[in-house]
Amino acid sequence: MGNRILLLLIPLLLLFPGCLPGKPAAPLSSPPAVVTGKVSDHRQPIAGIEVAAYPAAGGTLSGPAPYAAAPSSEDGRFQLELPAGTYYLLARGEGWFSYYGRNPVTVPEQGLADLNIGLVATASPPALAAPFIDSGIAGQVLWDGRPLAGAIIYVYTDLTSDLKGMGYVMGGPTDADGYFEVAVPAGTYYVLARKRSGAASVGPLRAGDFAGYFPGNPVRVGAATVVPLSVPMLVVPDKVNDLQGSLFGQTSLSGRIIDRQGAPVAGVRAVLYSDPQMFNRPLYVSAPTTADGTYVLSFPSGGSYYLAARNTLGGAPGPGDLYGTWDGNPDHLLEVAEGAALTGLDIVVEEMW
Repeated sequence: MGNRILLLLIPLLLLFPGCLPGKPAAPLSSPPAVVTGKVSDHRQPIAGIEVAAYPAAGGTLSGPAPYAAAPSSEDGRFQLELPAGTYYLLARGEGWFSYYGRNPVTVPEQGLADLNIGLVATASPPALAAPFIDSGIAGQVLWDGRPLAGAIIYVYTDLTSDLKGMGYVMGGPTDADGYFEVAVPAGTYYVLARKRSGAASVGPLRAGDFAGYFPGNPVRVGAATVVPLSVPMLVVPDKVNDLQGSLFGQTSLSGRIIDRQGAPVAGVRAVLYSDPQMFNRPLYVSAPTTADGTYVLSFPSGGSYYLAARNTLGGAPGPGDLYGTWDGNPDHLLEVAEGAALTGLDIVVEEMW
């Protein structure tokens, strides 16, 4: 009888291998994070827009997105479910497009609520009469359907820079017709445009600046080919200046940038690095300090960081530049927990010689 019971049990165990001795059952997957928000142009909410997410680790914004929300409702609302992680959010549909201004976005397990995604109308590329370049991209930058002069074109070869900074090559500024040409060899590129109200060519955009992302990215340029394209622009809203403490994540550092006498210094940015030399491209950059010298630097994740301040960006500080590091401990290392808001991190700057 005992042998018969054993023989009956063996087929059952084969049918349910998770019950075999010594083999733990597969863990249940965690519930998805939920991202909610609204899509609109600068006048009203837009229905029928699909908000999609591309994992930053995937290294591309090409092809169908692995995560997408149902089309937005009449009041522009959407809900997107996806695993916690870092993503690029794009929205498109009904002749509208958006590259979310805070990309890449870190989505925690508890999700994100009330994102406001601004849409721009897409446009057909202009006809190219006789471009001066033999290979590259050429076209027009538009704001609200009108040509935008003075915009700079930024071309990136991949997503390693998060599509920030100077990129592979820059072109422009655009002329009175919003026209530009940028010579690049055959290859695949991401094309963005920015117009700043100030003199800086890098760093976070401020209220009143313009930003644009070509909806057809990535662009494939063939040999001896000039690809025509139109880049629609969105103006950065005033509220961006009030959201520096959470603009790029829920983890933040704040303090004052001062001189050796303790006086506040205006026009200097706090910059956050992952390497102790602090001369390479920073991970995150604050807005320039105002007359009171205060700064707020937000970012998504905790970790080990090095904090500095400088009034110029791009390359190592040179003679005449203002530069300083946070000197709260001998190795300048900051251990920051995710979601923490560290305050009182003052940085002394002085002129480099």
